Amino acid sequence: MFAFIKQHAERLRYYDAVTGMNKILRRYFVMNSFDGALTIFGLLLGSFAAGVADPILIIKIGMGTAVAIGFSGLTGALLTERAERLREVKKMELALHRRLDNTDYKRAYDFASLITAAVDGLSPLLVALVLLSPFLLVPLPDAYYYAFGLALAFFFLLGAFLGEVSRESLIVTGIKFLGAGVLCMAVILVIENI
Repeated sequence: MFAFIKQHAERLRYYDAVTGMNKILRRYFVMNSFDGALTIFGLLLGSFAAGVADPILIIKIGMGTAVAIGFSGLTGALLTERAERLREVKKMELALHRRLDNTDYKRAYDFASLITAAVDGLSPLLVALVLLSPFLLVPLPDAYYYAFGLALAFFFLLGAFLGEVSRESLIVTGIKFLGAGVLCMAVILVIENI
């Protein structure tokens, strides 16, 4: 079992060395998690302001929205990444004057396209599940407050993660992302009260 894990870990390191997928995965995870969280946050704020009191309806609309964002990310990233990575493989084939089908190099690029699409598609869906979970566990209106708290905490944590990546202040970058969420909330509430 350990040899199996070690072999696959080495293969993943090789794929990352060839494709640089780690940086792209991190970017896609952050961007699409934030997009998913902000979209669901906006949906919940609009539902709250409109007085929607049916938790099942909120979950259905939220999941429908999350699936659409996830599907968009999955297909968009798969097609985009495949095209970009196929271009790289073809450039290498031209340089080497040979086809690279059935090589580890080509497999690395194929894997990077698939895993990137998976991260791009799944990250907003998973965030949506977390943000919608209070509507399964807590009665209204408290479920809204828990969901808003989870969203704001998530914005801060996502920003802090980027602070770690960029070696900047975790607090400052966390507050920047939190600020984006609060600004979105203010705009939605202004729109709802017009």
